[in-house]
Amino acid sequence: MALSLLVESLLCLALGAVSGVLMVRWLWMGYVSAAAGAVGCAVLAVAATVWLSGPSVTEALPATTPLGAFELRSSPLAGVFLLLTGLVGIGIFVYSAGYTQNLGGTLRQAASLALLNLSVGAVVLVVAAGTALTLLVAWEAMSILTYFLVTVEFDHPGRPRAAFLMLALSEVGFFGMAVGFALIGGFAPGASFAWLSAHHPSGGVADAAFVLFFFGFGAKAGLVPLQGWLPEAHPAAPSNVSALLSAVVVKAAIYGMLLSTFVFLGPPPAWWGYLALAAGVGTAAYGILFSLLASDLKRALAYSTIENLGFMIAMLGAALVFAAAGKTLLAGLALLVLCLHALYHALLKGALFLGAGSVDIGTGTRDMDQLGGLAKRMRWTTPLFLLGAMGLAGIPPMNGFQTEWLGLQTLIRAHDLSSAGDRVYLAAAGALLTLTFALAVTTYIRIVGGAFLGAPRSSAAEQAHEAPRAMVVGMAFPVVVAVAMALLPPLGVGAAASAAQSASHAPNLLAAVLPPIFTHPGQYAGLVKLGGTFLSPIVPANGLVIVPTSANFAFISPTYIFLSLAFIILLTAAGLRLLCRQSRRESPVWAGAVAQRTASMQYTATGFTNPFRSIFGGVYSSQKEIETDYHQAPFFVRDVRYRHRVIEPVERYLYRPVVAAARLVSRGFTRVQGGSLSLYLLYVFAVFVIALLIR
Repeated sequence: MALSLLVESLLCLALGAVSGVLMVRWLWMGYVSAAAGAVGCAVLAVAATVWLSGPSVTEALPATTPLGAFELRSSPLAGVFLLLTGLVGIGIFVYSAGYTQNLGGTLRQAASLALLNLSVGAVVLVVAAGTALTLLVAWEAMSILTYFLVTVEFDHPGRPRAAFLMLALSEVGFFGMAVGFALIGGFAPGASFAWLSAHHPSGGVADAAFVLFFFGFGAKAGLVPLQGWLPEAHPAAPSNVSALLSAVVVKAAIYGMLLSTFVFLGPPPAWWGYLALAAGVGTAAYGILFSLLASDLKRALAYSTIENLGFMIAMLGAALVFAAAGKTLLAGLALLVLCLHALYHALLKGALFLGAGSVDIGTGTRDMDQLGGLAKRMRWTTPLFLLGAMGLAGIPPMNGFQTEWLGLQTLIRAHDLSSAGDRVYLAAAGALLTLTFALAVTTYIRIVGGAFLGAPRSSAAEQAHEAPRAMVVGMAFPVVVAVAMALLPPLGVGAAASAAQSASHAPNLLAAVLPPIFTHPGQYAGLVKLGGTFLSPIVPANGLVIVPTSANFAFISPTYIFLSLAFIILLTAAGLRLLCRQSRRESPVWAGAVAQRTASMQYTATGFTNPFRSIFGGVYSSQKEIETDYHQAPFFVRDVRYRHRVIEPVERYLYRPVVAAARLVSRGFTRVQGGSLSLYLLYVFAVFVIALLIR
């Protein structure tokens, strides 16, 4: 049944692709394409619930090659990634029914919808692959299809370059993955994933395969220094495509990392965890620092995606360290945090990118310095965007708060390790991640405040209007699902625990995270009375309270936090209303001796983070340009404009030297291409002689 549901969803996506093509002739087929895609994603979500609760099932397809066979395989680990693909996909397709009408031309709308259905189908095949060949073919199809999706509006400046960078880095990663599979025997006859999981390599082969898989999948996961495509491709792509890339495609890379390290390669040495933890923490810090500076709304969200992916990779590193130390339960808990954050991030970041598209449609700009005041003009998009931002900023009791709290609790449990080096390393990682989480709160305050609050700072913001209804509904769906999972934690924790347990083989992982009130009710008597068994008849979880691995360590309940905060807010509002019954008096806001307060006096998104330019100036190396009208008024300057330009360290010290070296080598080879037929015949003769000598 698990794989039959998968096939049905793929058929729906295929129908959506065909309907998208037929839209060129019949315009109404566009709605059929979006509806078919949404139905296919809904079937995916249903299939994922079966995968999460059932055993692994493999089905060979009636096709084989010298490099291996094509197979599909269901597993609980793949189930959580299939679930996030289905849930986010529903919102993206509903949103696309309204959004694609703004792409300019029926042909572009048809291409966008058809490619969107095919891209989701390719991601599904990546997650459901049962052999190395199946995964690599599906991966290449996903990379090429998303390349064309980004370039649908090919006449927009910068989009072909951004799409090419995305494809180039993906191909670099593809090469690493292919060599890694070759090293561990992934292309041998009968080498399915089940076979690879039972025949682990060892020694230098395993170490080399880990590095190849880690950086191969990391190229798509935004791992520094391979993150360059995210801040370029996301702003260039249409917003529904940006949501797909950030919410779904990069999660396929996280799935590949989990699959290769914990399923294919066997027991890890500690240095694998050190490498992954350092790379994850560095990626998270790098992403959030540059998210603080971006003025383009989608670019800021893209850098935030890098930060969240860094957190997931850091938890993968922590799991490897714990596994190497023999702490299977803690390794499983780290993987649970990873899977749960992947699910939450997909829902919320997908919704935020859809919201950025609504802002672009409603105002014509994504420059946060030119926005402001949208809360009064976009009354549906604003609260949905705010909920998504709260979830990713880690504001209690929202989604990010749960995973960040659980992640830090997991790292703190390093005191259970016998190695002092491991304890110090994990504690330092936890401290740096805490700083990163604090900066994430700042960046989302900046985004929400700069774009939606205050007064409009441009005519575009003043004339803003709400997005079409389909776009609002498409954005609302993942937000509502995420909020439900935040307030009822067993909904998400149960799925993440099932996936993490299948990868780590940690026993009773769910019972270690949610209180075992049925087996030890005396330890949780108060929680039982407060409704700890509320969801037990519906989902495989024990309660609404999260207790990471020990009843004596710490626990939280997002549900009870929400109820407490709601009660306090309502009580405060009622008290203020009773105390302020006197007549209201209005007076103008003091504007520093200026006759009238103007929108230019308020903080912009850039101005809000100016202190960080000084604090982290060594990282940013920003260049400040000041423009004045000094030539028109040499004695009394009335207008001063500041412009900051930042070059990423990775671009300055890695990408640019590599590009310069490649150009130098290519210029050298141009001399070989002299255009002379005699010279080309000489080359052929030289190769022939060398081949004879070698033989």
